[in-house]
Amino acid sequence: MLKSFMKSRKGFTLVELMVVVVIIGILTAIAVPVYNSVTTNAHRRAVEANLRTIDSAIVQLSVEKPEGKPTKENLEHTYLVSWPQGPDGVTYSVSDDAPYKAIATRGENTGSWFTGDNISLPVTWEN
Repeated sequence: MLKSFMKSRKGFTLVELMVVVVIIGILTAIAVPVYNSVTTNAHRRAVEANLRTIDSAIVQLSVEKPEGKPTKENLEHTYLVSWPQGPDGVTYSVSDDAPYKAIATRGENTGSWFTGDNISLPVTWEN
């Protein structure tokens, strides 16, 4: 009789299921902040890389045409293959006054990772 009782026992106990739920909860509590941090750093690095790319195009234009004022129109398709697109709606422009430099502007969908409204290189991000 004991053999037949042991063979018919199937499934998990409530304690075993609760242990699994607790372990998944602990893993989630660790993973979510790490994911948010990685995403924030990736967005910030993308903005910095795009600013460096635009600044490089500005330098190339100023070497070839010292009298020219850099704008999106005269940089795109000549010194840049295409105008960079920022993460979360960040937009880029060129400053109006010399020395000309790239400026990143907060977008409508930009989260709290973008500190300030307009930034240029060198960037000091606030935490």
